[in-house]
Amino acid sequence: MSKLLPEKINSSYFSFIFLFFSWLIFTTSLLIYSATFIGAAITITDMLVLAFGISLFPNRAMFFSTIAILSVYHLSINVLYLTSELWFSGIRLLCFVVIIFAGHSVTETWFKRAIQKDIDNQRLIKELEDLAIKDGLTQIANRRHFDDVINKEIANSERTKQPLAIILIDIDYFKKLNDSLGHQQGDKCLISFANMLKNIVNRPRDLCARYGGEEFILLLAETDLAGAIIVAEKVKQQLEQLAILHPDSSVSDKVTVSQGVAVLLPGMSADELCHLADEKLYQVKRTSRNNFVY
Repeated sequence: MSKLLPEKINSSYFSFIFLFFSWLIFTTSLLIYSATFIGAAITITDMLVLAFGISLFPNRAMFFSTIAILSVYHLSINVLYLTSELWFSGIRLLCFVVIIFAGHSVTETWFKRAIQKDIDNQRLIKELEDLAIKDGLTQIANRRHFDDVINKEIANSERTKQPLAIILIDIDYFKKLNDSLGHQQGDKCLISFANMLKNIVNRPRDLCARYGGEEFILLLAETDLAGAIIVAEKVKQQLEQLAILHPDSSVSDKVTVSQGVAVLLPGMSADELCHLADEKLYQVKRTSRNNFVY
Protein backbone atom coordinates (compact mmCIF):
# COMPACT_ATOMS: atom_id res chain seq x y z
CA MET A 1 0.00 0.00 0.00
CA SER A 2 2.87 2.37 0.92
CA LYS A 3 4.46 1.74 -2.51
CA LEU A 4 1.25 2.49 -4.39
CA LEU A 5 0.72 5.85 -2.66
CA PRO A 6 3.79 7.67 -4.15
CA GLU A 7 2.88 6.32 -7.61
CA LYS A 8 -0.64 7.72 -7.22
CA ILE A 9 0.76 11.12 -6.13
CA ASN A 10 3.23 11.21 -9.05
CA SER A 11 0.42 10.36 -11.45
CA SER A 12 -1.71 13.20 -10.06
CA TYR A 13 1.14 15.70 -10.42
CA PHE A 14 1.76 14.59 -14.01
CA SER A 15 -1.93 14.94 -14.84
CA PHE A 16 -2.03 18.41 -13.29
CA ILE A 17 1.07 19.61 -15.17
CA PHE A 18 -0.29 18.23 -18.45
CA LEU A 19 -3.65 19.97 -17.91
CA PHE A 20 -2.00 23.23 -16.88
CA PHE A 21 0.26 23.53 -19.89
CA SER A 22 -2.47 22.30 -22.25
CA TRP A 23 -4.57 25.31 -21.22
CA LEU A 24 -1.61 27.64 -21.64
CA ILE A 25 -0.94 26.31 -25.13
CA PHE A 26 -4.62 26.63 -25.99
CA THR A 27 -4.76 30.24 -24.76
CA THR A 28 -1.52 31.10 -26.57
CA SER A 29 -2.91 29.64 -29.79
CA LEU A 30 -5.92 31.93 -29.50
CA LEU A 31 -3.60 34.94 -29.24
CA ILE A 32 -1.32 33.90 -32.08
CA TYR A 33 -3.95 33.06 -34.65
CA SER A 34 -6.51 35.72 -33.88
CA ALA A 35 -6.08 39.11 -32.23
CA THR A 36 -9.85 39.23 -31.66
CA PHE A 37 -9.50 36.54 -29.02
CA ILE A 38 -7.42 38.65 -26.64
CA GLY A 39 -10.42 39.22 -24.34
CA ALA A 40 -11.24 35.52 -24.43
CA ALA A 41 -7.65 34.63 -23.55
CA ILE A 42 -7.70 37.02 -20.57
CA THR A 43 -11.06 35.61 -19.42
CA ILE A 44 -9.77 32.04 -19.76
CA THR A 45 -6.70 33.00 -17.70
CA ASP A 46 -8.94 34.40 -14.98
CA MET A 47 -11.00 31.23 -15.01
CA LEU A 48 -7.85 29.14 -14.73
CA VAL A 49 -6.79 31.16 -11.68
CA LEU A 50 -10.16 30.45 -10.08
CA ALA A 51 -10.22 26.77 -11.09
CA PHE A 52 -6.68 26.05 -9.93
CA GLY A 53 -7.23 28.12 -6.80
CA ILE A 54 -10.12 25.83 -5.83
CA SER A 55 -8.64 22.53 -6.98
CA LEU A 56 -5.23 23.15 -5.38
CA PHE A 57 -6.66 24.26 -2.05
CA PRO A 58 -4.90 21.55 0.02
CA ASN A 59 -1.48 22.43 -1.48
CA ARG A 60 -0.57 26.08 -0.93
CA ALA A 61 2.85 25.72 -2.62
CA MET A 62 1.34 24.49 -5.88
CA PHE A 63 -1.41 27.10 -5.61
CA PHE A 64 1.01 30.03 -5.38
CA SER A 65 3.38 28.67 -8.02
CA THR A 66 0.45 28.18 -10.43
CA ILE A 67 -0.96 31.64 -9.72
CA ALA A 68 2.50 33.15 -10.22
CA ILE A 69 2.83 31.56 -13.67
CA LEU A 70 -0.67 32.57 -14.68
CA SER A 71 -0.11 36.10 -13.39
CA VAL A 72 3.03 36.52 -15.46
CA TYR A 73 1.24 35.07 -18.45
CA HIS A 74 -1.73 37.38 -17.89
CA LEU A 75 0.46 40.47 -17.65
CA SER A 76 2.44 39.39 -20.70
CA ILE A 77 -0.76 39.41 -22.74
CA ASN A 78 -1.47 42.94 -21.54
CA VAL A 79 2.07 44.14 -22.31
CA LEU A 80 1.96 42.69 -25.81
CA TYR A 81 -1.60 43.53 -26.75
CA LEU A 82 -3.16 45.95 -24.28
CA THR A 83 -0.29 48.14 -23.05
CA SER A 84 -2.58 51.00 -22.10
CA GLU A 85 -4.45 48.81 -19.64
CA LEU A 86 -1.38 47.26 -17.99
CA TRP A 87 -1.84 48.77 -14.51
CA PHE A 88 -5.55 48.21 -14.47
CA SER A 89 -5.16 44.55 -15.48
CA GLY A 90 -2.37 44.01 -12.97
CA ILE A 91 -4.39 45.47 -10.12
CA ARG A 92 -7.45 43.53 -11.20
CA LEU A 93 -5.51 40.26 -11.26
CA LEU A 94 -3.89 41.05 -7.93
CA CYS A 95 -7.30 41.70 -6.34
CA PHE A 96 -8.55 38.47 -7.86
CA VAL A 97 -5.66 36.51 -6.33
CA VAL A 98 -6.19 38.19 -2.94
CA ILE A 99 -9.88 37.21 -3.03
CA ILE A 100 -8.93 33.62 -3.84
CA PHE A 101 -6.37 33.59 -1.02
CA ALA A 102 -8.92 35.04 1.44
CA GLY A 103 -11.40 32.39 0.34
CA HIS A 104 -8.72 29.76 0.99
CA SER A 105 -8.20 31.05 4.52
CA VAL A 106 -11.92 31.15 5.30
CA THR A 107 -12.50 27.69 3.83
CA GLU A 108 -9.52 26.28 5.71
CA THR A 109 -10.95 27.66 8.95
CA TRP A 110 -14.29 26.02 8.18
CA PHE A 111 -12.57 22.73 7.41
CA LYS A 112 -10.63 22.82 10.69
CA ARG A 113 -13.79 23.61 12.65
CA ALA A 114 -15.68 20.82 10.90
CA ILE A 115 -12.87 18.34 11.57
CA GLN A 116 -12.62 19.42 15.22
CA LYS A 117 -16.39 19.10 15.58
CA ASP A 118 -16.26 15.60 14.13
CA ILE A 119 -13.44 14.67 16.55
CA ASP A 120 -15.45 16.05 19.47
CA ASN A 121 -18.51 14.10 18.33
CA GLN A 122 -16.51 10.90 18.05
CA ARG A 123 -15.06 11.45 21.53
CA LEU A 124 -18.56 12.08 22.92
CA ILE A 125 -19.86 8.90 21.28
CA LYS A 126 -16.93 6.96 22.78
CA GLU A 127 -17.65 8.39 26.23
CA LEU A 128 -21.34 7.46 25.93
CA GLU A 129 -20.40 3.95 24.83
CA ASP A 130 -18.07 3.63 27.81
CA LEU A 131 -20.82 4.81 30.14
CA ALA A 132 -23.14 2.17 28.69
CA ILE A 133 -20.74 -0.76 29.21
CA LYS A 134 -18.62 0.29 32.22
CA ASP A 135 -19.33 0.33 35.92
CA GLY A 136 -19.19 3.92 37.15
CA LEU A 137 -17.18 3.19 40.30
CA THR A 138 -14.67 0.52 39.31
CA GLN A 139 -14.40 1.38 35.59
CA ILE A 140 -14.55 -2.27 34.58
CA ALA A 141 -17.37 -3.86 32.57
CA ASN A 142 -20.84 -3.70 34.04
CA ARG A 143 -23.50 -6.43 34.30
CA ARG A 144 -25.16 -5.36 31.05
CA HIS A 145 -21.95 -5.66 29.06
CA PHE A 146 -21.14 -9.01 30.65
CA ASP A 147 -24.57 -10.37 29.65
CA ASP A 148 -23.94 -9.33 26.04
CA VAL A 149 -20.44 -10.81 25.89
CA ILE A 150 -21.24 -14.14 27.58
CA ASN A 151 -23.98 -14.92 25.05
CA LYS A 152 -21.54 -14.28 22.20
CA GLU A 153 -18.85 -16.40 23.85
CA ILE A 154 -21.27 -19.28 24.44
CA ALA A 155 -22.25 -19.20 20.77
CA ASN A 156 -18.57 -19.12 19.80
CA SER A 157 -17.76 -21.98 22.17
CA GLU A 158 -20.54 -24.14 20.70
CA ARG A 159 -19.31 -23.39 17.18
CA THR A 160 -15.59 -23.98 17.81
CA LYS A 161 -15.97 -26.68 20.50
CA GLN A 162 -13.62 -24.69 22.75
CA PRO A 163 -14.15 -24.62 26.55
CA LEU A 164 -15.54 -21.62 28.40
CA ALA A 165 -15.32 -20.91 32.13
CA ILE A 166 -16.58 -18.27 34.53
CA ILE A 167 -15.65 -17.40 38.12
CA LEU A 168 -18.19 -15.64 40.33
CA ILE A 169 -16.45 -13.77 43.17
CA ASP A 170 -17.91 -12.29 46.34
CA ILE A 171 -15.96 -10.17 48.87
CA ASP A 172 -16.32 -11.78 52.28
CA TYR A 173 -18.24 -9.76 54.90
CA PHE A 174 -18.18 -6.63 52.79
CA LYS A 175 -21.15 -5.11 54.66
CA LYS A 176 -19.13 -5.28 57.89
CA LEU A 177 -16.28 -3.45 56.17
CA ASN A 178 -18.65 -0.65 55.14
CA ASP A 179 -20.10 -0.49 58.64
CA SER A 180 -16.73 -0.36 60.40
CA LEU A 181 -14.62 1.74 58.02
CA GLY A 182 -17.29 3.66 56.10
CA HIS A 183 -18.53 3.59 52.55
CA GLN A 184 -15.57 5.56 51.20
CA GLN A 185 -13.16 2.86 52.33
CA GLY A 186 -15.58 0.31 50.93
CA ASP A 187 -15.47 2.04 47.54
CA LYS A 188 -11.65 2.13 47.67
CA CYS A 189 -11.66 -1.59 48.40
CA LEU A 190 -13.88 -2.29 45.37
CA ILE A 191 -11.71 -0.13 43.09
CA SER A 192 -8.46 -1.77 44.26
CA PHE A 193 -9.92 -5.24 43.84
CA ALA A 194 -11.25 -4.42 40.35
CA ASN A 195 -7.84 -3.11 39.27
CA MET A 196 -6.25 -6.31 40.54
CA LEU A 197 -8.71 -8.40 38.52
CA LYS A 198 -7.94 -6.39 35.38
CA ASN A 199 -4.26 -7.24 35.75
CA ILE A 200 -5.01 -10.94 36.23
CA VAL A 201 -7.54 -11.27 33.40
CA ASN A 202 -5.69 -9.54 30.57
CA ARG A 203 -6.19 -11.70 27.49
CA PRO A 204 -8.07 -9.91 24.68
CA ARG A 205 -11.25 -12.01 24.90
CA ASP A 206 -11.31 -12.41 28.70
CA LEU A 207 -13.58 -10.13 30.69
CA CYS A 208 -13.86 -9.02 34.29
CA ALA A 209 -17.09 -7.30 35.30
CA ARG A 210 -18.83 -6.00 38.38
CA TYR A 211 -21.76 -8.37 38.75
CA GLY A 212 -23.55 -6.39 41.45
CA GLY A 213 -22.65 -4.79 44.78
CA GLU A 214 -19.55 -6.59 46.08
CA GLU A 215 -19.82 -9.40 43.50
CA PHE A 216 -17.50 -9.66 40.50
CA ILE A 217 -17.40 -12.16 37.67
CA LEU A 218 -14.63 -13.33 35.35
CA LEU A 219 -15.34 -14.65 31.86
CA LEU A 220 -12.50 -16.85 30.60
CA ALA A 221 -12.69 -17.67 26.90
CA GLU A 222 -11.12 -20.95 25.68
CA THR A 223 -10.37 -21.94 29.27
CA ASP A 224 -11.09 -25.35 30.78
CA LEU A 225 -11.60 -26.21 34.45
CA ALA A 226 -7.88 -26.58 35.14
CA GLY A 227 -7.18 -23.15 33.69
CA ALA A 228 -10.04 -21.57 35.66
CA ILE A 229 -8.69 -23.08 38.90
CA ILE A 230 -5.30 -21.51 38.20
CA VAL A 231 -6.98 -18.12 37.78
CA ALA A 232 -8.98 -18.59 41.00
CA GLU A 233 -5.77 -19.44 42.87
CA LYS A 234 -4.09 -16.37 41.43
CA VAL A 235 -6.99 -14.15 42.58
CA LYS A 236 -6.66 -15.52 46.11
CA GLN A 237 -2.86 -15.13 46.21
CA GLN A 238 -2.72 -11.63 44.77
CA LEU A 239 -5.49 -10.45 47.09
CA GLU A 240 -3.41 -11.65 50.04
CA GLN A 241 -0.48 -9.61 48.70
CA LEU A 242 -2.74 -6.59 48.24
CA ALA A 243 -3.50 -6.78 51.98
CA ILE A 244 -6.59 -4.55 52.20
CA LEU A 245 -7.50 -4.09 55.87
CA HIS A 246 -10.78 -5.56 57.13
CA PRO A 247 -10.93 -5.30 60.94
CA ASP A 248 -14.39 -6.87 61.33
CA SER A 249 -13.98 -9.89 59.07
CA SER A 250 -14.65 -13.29 60.63
CA VAL A 251 -12.06 -14.86 58.34
CA SER A 252 -9.00 -12.59 58.46
CA ASP A 253 -7.89 -9.08 59.30
CA LYS A 254 -7.45 -8.56 55.55
CA VAL A 255 -10.06 -8.62 52.78
CA THR A 256 -10.74 -12.11 51.41
CA VAL A 257 -13.06 -13.45 48.72
CA SER A 258 -15.13 -16.55 48.03
CA GLN A 259 -15.23 -17.88 44.47
CA GLY A 260 -17.52 -20.18 42.52
CA VAL A 261 -16.00 -21.73 39.38
CA ALA A 262 -18.17 -23.14 36.58
CA VAL A 263 -17.45 -24.51 33.12
CA LEU A 264 -19.87 -24.47 30.20
CA LEU A 265 -21.52 -27.79 29.43
CA PRO A 266 -23.12 -28.68 26.07
CA GLY A 267 -26.54 -27.07 25.65
CA MET A 268 -26.14 -24.84 28.70
CA SER A 269 -27.48 -21.28 28.52
CA ALA A 270 -25.86 -18.18 29.99
CA ASP A 271 -28.34 -18.10 32.88
CA GLU A 272 -27.69 -21.77 33.68
CA LEU A 273 -23.92 -21.26 33.62
CA CYS A 274 -24.13 -18.24 35.93
CA HIS A 275 -26.56 -20.10 38.20
CA LEU A 276 -24.09 -22.99 38.47
CA ALA A 277 -21.28 -20.59 39.43
CA ASP A 278 -23.61 -18.95 41.95
CA GLU A 279 -24.37 -22.33 43.55
CA LYS A 280 -20.64 -23.05 43.89
CA LEU A 281 -20.07 -19.59 45.37
CA TYR A 282 -22.69 -20.02 48.06
CA GLN A 283 -21.34 -23.48 48.80
CA VAL A 284 -18.07 -21.80 49.73
CA LYS A 285 -19.81 -19.09 51.73
CA ARG A 286 -21.77 -21.67 53.73
CA THR A 287 -18.70 -23.70 54.62
CA SER A 288 -15.36 -21.92 54.75
CA ARG A 289 -15.06 -18.63 52.81
CA ASN A 290 -11.69 -17.36 51.53
CA ASN A 291 -11.74 -20.28 49.15
CA PHE A 292 -13.24 -21.53 45.90
CA VAL A 293 -15.36 -24.48 44.77
CA TYR A 294 -15.69 -25.89 41.26
